[in-house]
Amino acid sequence: MQLNTWGIIITLWQNLLNFFFQPLVLIMILSLAIGLWRGGRLSELAGLVSLKKWELILIAFLIQCVLAILGEKGLTFLIWAGPPLHILSYVLLLIVIWYNRSIKGFLFIGVGIFLNFVVILANGGYMPVWVEGAIQAKLKGILPLLQSKTYVLHSALTEQTRLKFLADIIVLPPPYPRPKVLSPGDIIMAAGLFILIQQWMLKKDSGKL
Repeated sequence: MQLNTWGIIITLWQNLLNFFFQPLVLIMILSLAIGLWRGGRLSELAGLVSLKKWELILIAFLIQCVLAILGEKGLTFLIWAGPPLHILSYVLLLIVIWYNRSIKGFLFIGVGIFLNFVVILANGGYMPVWVEGAIQAKLKGILPLLQSKTYVLHSALTEQTRLKFLADIIVLPPPYPRPKVLSPGDIIMAAGLFILIQQWMLKKDSGKL
């Protein structure tokens, strides 16, 4: 019983570390810290609740989580249902961007999401991943998933892949704690998130921006 308890604790700790070392999460934490250093206020971020259509972000996130979990289990219905659902999740995010396009940081985030959307749409609902890059990042666990038609979030980048330059080709290798292979769209989204947080934390002192 004690061993099972420790196993659960270790798994939770690993998942927690994986979350905090996600590039977008790290950018968010870094931007919050810099915002505070520049005299910004965390309380100003409460205004983000007023974003239009924000509930679509939750729906899109839920769709992608379900696709990831069920895809790893190899459920065959995802072969036909997964790709359109993956595309739908990006359409929902783009709708949110459109309704909030006047917000400075959202424009950059929107460009990043759109670039990812374009390459996913061009490749039948899958985000291509550079296999050699995944190996460099020591993501060997994802390699079988890249060959699976039920795991629709990603697929292996091949000669037939369209718009390769927009795929997951940018390696974030060790010693980074949670190595990744990112797309140009991911990088632009990270920049947009940084700008968004800075803008809102310092919005009452626009001269600092």
